[in-house]
Amino acid sequence: MKRRAIDRLIKWNLTSDVRPVLITGAKGVGKTYLAYDFAKAFFKHILYLNFEQDPLANDLFQAKDPYMISNSLLKHFKLDIDTDERILNPEALKDGPGPVEDRILILDEISCCPEALIFLTALQYTGEFRKIIAISSRPMNPDELALYYHIPIFPMQFDEFLVALSKDWYVDTIITHFETNKKIPDIVHKELLAIHKLYLQVGGMPAIINEYLSFNNLYNIAELHSHIMGTHRHYQGHINSDSDALKMSQVLASLPMQLSKSNKKFQYRLIRKGTTHAMYKDAIQKLSDQNYVIPSFKIASEELINLYSAIDDKKLNVNDMTSFKLYLSDIGMLHTQLYSSLSLPFNKETTKALLENYIAINLQSKGYPIIFWESDSMAKIDFLLVGDKELIPLEVFCDKNTRSKSTSVLKQKIDFPYSIKISSKNFDYSNGVKYVPYYAAFCL
Repeated sequence: MKRRAIDRLIKWNLTSDVRPVLITGAKGVGKTYLAYDFAKAFFKHILYLNFEQDPLANDLFQAKDPYMISNSLLKHFKLDIDTDERILNPEALKDGPGPVEDRILILDEISCCPEALIFLTALQYTGEFRKIIAISSRPMNPDELALYYHIPIFPMQFDEFLVALSKDWYVDTIITHFETNKKIPDIVHKELLAIHKLYLQVGGMPAIINEYLSFNNLYNIAELHSHIMGTHRHYQGHINSDSDALKMSQVLASLPMQLSKSNKKFQYRLIRKGTTHAMYKDAIQKLSDQNYVIPSFKIASEELINLYSAIDDKKLNVNDMTSFKLYLSDIGMLHTQLYSSLSLPFNKETTKALLENYIAINLQSKGYPIIFWESDSMAKIDFLLVGDKELIPLEVFCDKNTRSKSTSVLKQKIDFPYSIKISSKNFDYSNGVKYVPYYAAFCL
């Protein structure tokens, strides 16, 4: 299954950027698969360590000098063959890793070994490993990310889902019509809406998509989603205190009820009676940092004029905010949770929740800040797309009915070049509104 992020790895490999790659993301999003898929295409010999599964791997990084660590790694991978042996016995390397230019070092779950993180950049300069990829499921200090070629990985988006289904020709078609605002032929539009509906049920976790491809049915999908959610809860218990892990689990369990409300802003009382922001803010922040949830923060009307500084000042941090929505990081797992709580068919509010969550996932993968706006008169804009020089309001609708006065209310407070309405309607552009079908959200 081709991931969009592999293009960034290819670019890194072709440039003179000597920084190690750091791939981050939640458990199960395909970080290791991506690294191996890239490595197999460009390197003859892959040197792999997993600090979570192999505790002895930590011993290789206990020295205080990067050259000593490099030597330990060479011995571990049986690369410590001296010059005389190379000359006298050329077959010595026949079955082992070859010269430096053919090697790539992959350090999986590097956060389990703090010493490896300390020496990761220095290790690149010892000269024994031309390229190094580190992988982490745990959050990293943002100030440290500049040391690495950072690639965040999220669940597979709809365009990647199309490629996995061997329908990749649709991707270029969608992009073309998104850019031109020309309608796609109706028969193609209906087929893409049907595939998108399937995607909402399967979601973007690679293992789940692979299961669907293997059996071409949805019979086991909900069970596998539940298994992954259980794995996530187990992992949270492993890396957090018992108290935080319990609170994180309670927050995740409350999401179906939180999002199926008419007012989708997060309410602590829905976790259990008597809970407060102070009690759960740290647990929610950890869920966000570990990429299990996506917070969407409310921007007040008075902040719209200086929106960029407002976003920067807030740092979009749960600890400092009390008015926010909370979305799940994978749409398929949310679908399973909603189905187990409410059953089909979903009502309008539940369908809206699913579609809003889907858009939030797309925006996060593109690096947009996730924010929304509401006025005192209850005009609502689901998302505000913040570009370099402009702000674009985005609304999500459950069907073809896209009537709304919210953008008109917002227009009275701040200027914007156009608005976006996402629905089941075909592509179009009229009266300052760009109409985008659900399946084209990856183009935003």
